[in-house]
Amino acid sequence: MRPLLRHLAVMAALVLCLALATAAGAATSAELIAQGDAAYDQRADLAKAKEAATIYEAALAADPGSEQAAWKLARAQYWIGLHSPKDQKEAIYDKGVQAAKKAIAINPKSIAGHYWLGVSYGVYGSAKGIMESLSLVDPIKKEMATVIEMDPNYEAGGPYRVLGRLYYKLPGLFGGDNDLAIENLKIAVHKGPQRYLNHIYLAEVYYDEDEVLKANGLLKTVVEGPVEPGYAPETAEWKAQAKEMLSKH
Repeated sequence: MRPLLRHLAVMAALVLCLALATAAGAATSAELIAQGDAAYDQRADLAKAKEAATIYEAALAADPGSEQAAWKLARAQYWIGLHSPKDQKEAIYDKGVQAAKKAIAINPKSIAGHYWLGVSYGVYGSAKGIMESLSLVDPIKKEMATVIEMDPNYEAGGPYRVLGRLYYKLPGLFGGDNDLAIENLKIAVHKGPQRYLNHIYLAEVYYDEDEVLKANGLLKTVVEGPVEPGYAPETAEWKAQAKEMLSKH
């Protein structure tokens, strides 16, 4: 019995060590995510956004099962790509696609994973060129449909914003439709009255349709409106963009 007892004791010790190691790894990952969040909060400085992405990568390495680290990495890559030279965008956005896919692999019901995958597909396709990215249209629609099914209000009307932009940017021959763009973007504005990218995208479609007064009204809301908590860097850029658009019309 003694050898058996020793064997059981050894096994119990191994199980305990494994459990402690796993807990320590999870705590380390959580700490890294918190550090990444702190850096991402300062994303107006691109170096800080890149630092956040590096930290999220480390968090995902520490805990490959961290859905949060994966989707936050995708979000960071989106921001970095927006503010990077044209010749670097495709590779950066591809990293976002892979990170979002990882989040979904970890949790198939990851609403953030599905949302950022659709967004990453969109900007990745834009970086590649519209004709070379038509194969991504249906996947983008699929991801946004999934998000709408889970939470239509997610990211201040985010899925409707993405769909509206998609319908506006697509050539008519391949499914582009300003009416559908307006329909989706109006929903986005309603759901995200302070997420001013909704207004800017809708204003662009209105200008395209010669609805100048409607477009100008939306842009004045952007210029005069309050800052959405947590979105100061984006809001500063949106207000500047709205002012520039107004000056042209």
